[in-house]
Amino acid sequence: MPFSDQHFAAAWTVLEDRFNRKHNAQTVKIYHDILAAELTADQFAEACRAAFRFEQFMPSPQKLIDYGLGAGDFQARALSVWDGLVERVARGEQATTEPGPVRSLLNSVCNGQALGIVDMKHFPFLKKEFVERHAQQPLTEARTNTPALTPMPEVARVLQ
Repeated sequence: MPFSDQHFAAAWTVLEDRFNRKHNAQTVKIYHDILAAELTADQFAEACRAAFRFEQFMPSPQKLIDYGLGAGDFQARALSVWDGLVERVARGEQATTEPGPVRSLLNSVCNGQALGIVDMKHFPFLKKEFVERHAQQPLTEARTNTPALTPMPEVARVLQ
């Protein structure tokens, strides 16, 4: 279930107090929009607890998402996806069954060949390529889906 504005405001106030930071309304809205799109109320609460405990500075929205999802960095996630693909192939199954970004990436890395019939001597290269490209995808997605900054009176005040 998505978190409410009150839930966000309570946790946000604690984070601002913990990191001794006050943010303008636009920054708070961007954090809220990004986090509300990615996390449930429980995941958001977990993210705030982890950031409060482990972070030295105010965490980025992506860091809070990582804490909330219990995921490591982009490389670790990409490696986990690769390992899952290899495990499926080892069981005699298709690496991917549903169309999507993982299947497209795998087809690109393997030049359209099924992962199960690729020569084993190419596996280290394929793994490296897949992990690097898969780790880059969330960064590209973040760049294209993060709300643009628009002029607001408070921004002008902060930037003076």
